[in-house]
Amino acid sequence: MEKVISTIKLMAKTGVFFAHCDGEFDQREVDFIKGFLGGIDHIGDIDEALRQEVKDAVNQNYTLDEIIEETQQLLEGFNEDERKAIITSIYLFIRKVLVADKNLDSVEKKNFRLWKDTFGIDN
Repeated sequence: MEKVISTIKLMAKTGVFFAHCDGEFDQREVDFIKGFLGGIDHIGDIDEALRQEVKDAVNQNYTLDEIIEETQQLLEGFNEDERKAIITSIYLFIRKVLVADKNLDSVEKKNFRLWKDTFGIDN
């Protein structure tokens, strides 16, 4: 369960970073991330303090270096197939965050490219 929570928390942080990196945190981006976090309410056996910690991730600021480092640390606990699945899930989540406000800024594109390059995603 700890790995699941760590993954959800990382995805929330990653979404917040990409939603903020263009200098604007559009309401549609906020709504999308909060909708994602609403899904943790349906996961059983999560301590309320931990649940709140994950939701509080939306109220912080993160750097791309922090996101990359935390992603690399998270991946260390998984086998190759699991790492690929996690990276693919985060990749798809980032794409959804980036288009949530209907505007793909050059800073967002640059940061997304750097993230993808770090994790070996070609497209």
